[in-house]
Formats: sequence, structure tokens, C-alpha cells
Amino acid sequence: MITVARPLRLEHSVEVSHVSHRLALGVKWLDALTQLPADGPLTSELEAIGSRPLRQTCELRQPGRHALRWAGRLAALLKIAAEDKVSAPPATPTDDQTNFVLRSFAQRAPAGVPYSRSQDPRRYVPRRVALTPIQTDGIPPAALDNIRQGWLWPGANYPLGAKTTAIRGRIRRGASMADAEIVPWARVTVSLPANILAAPDFANEPQVGWGHGDDRGEFLVVLGANAVPGGATLPTSMPLRVWVFLPPVGAFDPDHALDSLPLEQAESDAINDVLRGIAPPPGYVRQNAMSIPLSSGATVRPGATLVLNDEVLLFP
Repeated sequence: MITVARPLRLEHSVEVSHVSHRLALGVKWLDALTQLPADGPLTSELEAIGSRPLRQTCELRQPGRHALRWAGRLAALLKIAAEDKVSAPPATPTDDQTNFVLRSFAQRAPAGVPYSRSQDPRRYVPRRVALTPIQTDGIPPAALDNIRQGWLWPGANYPLGAKTTAIRGRIRRGASMADAEIVPWARVTVSLPANILAAPDFANEPQVGWGHGDDRGEFLVVLGANAVPGGATLPTSMPLRVWVFLPPVGAFDPDHALDSLPLEQAESDAINDVLRGIAPPPGYVRQNAMSIPLSSGATVRPGATLVLNDEVLLFP
């Protein structure tokens, strides 16, 4: 008996799933220290697609997960941007016409209410990133290719556990403390030199801590176990270097603080050093290293927080 195989047709299939909406972009914000979903009243807002303004609050799906649907004006603008990208290919990722410019911040006010410094619990430092969506002719894939993972770094009021090793400070610019001005959105990296008396070497000293300065110039760097030298007993102090990265000089309006946030280009990776927040934003300038213990004798002790004086964080 000869059996003839019949071709399968649509009427022979059974629907097992259905896409009711398409994801244009999803961001999972993690606490940089715990690697758990960022806690608290967190809001993510779309500012623009490329150079075209588009204000839209992301939908909160789960703790730390924020999503934008491919629908409405967003879908229309993405299609136009995709056409522009084909007709005039961008010279750099920063120029990509399809970039989603997104900012994330915490505040006690409901989602959709404009950011206010007075409503910010200061648990995390706000961030502003440009993300390049994967798309074809302005249509994102039905798969989860446009989900990104970003890290949020501790703000001044981040709850520290007992016996946390940390460094706090406030960064200023000026010729003297009398005319010093707060530097918003600075970045800080802490390295562990093999020899604190040797010349500072940012490229080769292991980096053991990072911090984001907020709109008030304040930063908090929490040091983990990799910063503490091994041994049977804990050392009484830890030799470290503090590297400060200053943003370009610019105007700062406290009533519109987030307008001066640096734009970080994260491209289309699901996770990279930009999304982790450990790569200084474009235009930031690294200052001379500060070696700890300081000449004043101030030092970092395991299980304690060192608060740096304003004078040692004054830059010209």
C-alpha cells in the first residue's frame, strides 16, 4: 500500500499562541548592588525617537520592568525614522534616527507627573540612555529581541546594611570653596592599587567600586568583598584610589534637573558597560586620582563609611 503525504495547510493547524501586541522596547532596571529588580516608585519615560520628540510613560509590567508598545504615534514615528535610516545611514550610533531616548527616575508622585527634585526619594540616581531598537522597516520582531537590562546606582538615601564599606562625598568646581559650584551627574570609580605609593594607573588597577553623582553633586560608592584584601583578619584600613569623572561645563536648572542628565549611547546590546553604568558618558573628563589614606589621615576601614570633606572634592 502506497501512502501519499499530503501537504499541511493552515486549516490543519491549531493556534497555540497569539500576539495581542508587539513590544517596541522593554527595559529591566536592576539595583546595581543587589542585582535584583530596582525597588521603589520608579518611572521610565520615552523622550524622543531619534531627534523627533515623543513624550510617553512606559508601562510598568513587573517590578523593575518597563515596556513600550509598538502602537499609535510611536509606531508611526518609528516607521518614518526607519525610512530615514535607510535613505541616510547614520555616521555613528549616536546619530541613529531610530534611537529610543529614555530616562528613568524615582519619585513619590504618580507616573506621568513631571519629575520634581522634592519628590525624589534619592534611592537611585536618575539615568538617561539612547537604545537602538531591532526593527525591519519600522516593525520590531515578535520575539523578545528588544529587551534591555540596565543598572541603577545608589543615591544619597540608599539603605545601607550594617557593616557596609562605602565612600560618600560631594563634588564641586571652583577656584576655592568660596566660589565653588555643585557638579551634577559626575561619575566616580574606585580602584585597588597593588602599591599605593606607586604612580596611579587607571588602566591597570582593578576597579572595585562605582558611583553616580546626583543633581546635588553627592555620590555613594559601596565597596564589595573584592575590595577587601584577603587574610585571616580584616585590615584596619584599605589603600584605595578614587577617580572622579567630570561632565562638560553647562547650565543647570534645578527646576528642570533631568534636562542636564548625560545621554548615554547603549546601542542595541541587551547588556553592556554603558547599560551597567560603569562606562563614563561621552565628554566626561577623568581627574587626577585621589589616594586613600589621605594626607589628613582619613582612611577607608572595612565595615565603615568614609565621608570625604568637600575640600578634597573641589576641582578647578
